[in-house]
Amino acid sequence: MDDKVIDNLKSESRWLRLLFMVLFYMAAYITGFLILVVVAVQVIHDFIKGRPNERLLEFTASLNRYFYQVIQYISFNSESKPYPFSDWPKGTTGHGEPSQQVKDQE
Repeated sequence: MDDKVIDNLKSESRWLRLLFMVLFYMAAYITGFLILVVVAVQVIHDFIKGRPNERLLEFTASLNRYFYQVIQYISFNSESKPYPFSDWPKGTTGHGEPSQQVKDQE
């Protein structure tokens, strides 16, 4: 084997990244399932109330952003680790703007 390959195999940072990738993959799997559960709740809420629940919209917006951050990390498109190693992403309305509730919290 090439010495560079051997050095890469011995690199602790590469193995640690692999461990984080596996853990974040599991987090993405759980997040995806949670998004599906919230979608079902939103459909029921929409049939009953005639409109989606605003709090759940913000929650799923932040879940979507978190899911995206995880996918970016495990696909080597980003070096920054998602939550809990960084802040939880803020939810936005469908227009990409933070909702009034998020603005009030800042």
